[in-house]
Amino acid sequence: MKRYLVSVLIAVAACCSLAAVPVSAQNDAVKQIDSDCLAIENAVMALHPIHVALVAGQWKVLSDGDYTIAQQTHKSITFADVYKQGSGYAWVHSHSFAATGKQTATQLCFRQADGSLERVRQATSVPDLDAAGAQVAYYTPGGKVIQKTTLFEVDDPAIAKRVKDLAFYQVLP
Repeated sequence: MKRYLVSVLIAVAACCSLAAVPVSAQNDAVKQIDSDCLAIENAVMALHPIHVALVAGQWKVLSDGDYTIAQQTHKSITFADVYKQGSGYAWVHSHSFAATGKQTATQLCFRQADGSLERVRQATSVPDLDAAGAQVAYYTPGGKVIQKTTLFEVDDPAIAKRVKDLAFYQVLP
């Protein structure tokens, strides 16, 4: 019995010490992703985005003029600004308006190496995406959540785990 108890205590200690390792690695991964996404954001914000919108059930690339006019609609429409870095799409900023006028906004940051999703930010408006109250999730290259805030909507249809999975990918130039 005594040997059994010692074995259990050793197993519990090993379990607890192993559980601490992923948390530290998890924090390091999140810091690295934030750093990567900040670098991508800083690089692409000086560039002109590709504007796309969901029009009559189909994604279409919009000219700057058409985009400006469509932005004033504010009813039952979804927009995305897509930024390219190097040879791949790296940053997507999308927002939509429900028929009631309610807005939601999503920001996607993709890894340059393989086009996999790194980070998602969600908010109720475009300005709120950069606010401290924005919901956020961090992803592994395989598409698993590393860490997320409590109210993050994992099933948000605006989330694509890879650039090529974006609903509008086929219309991008």
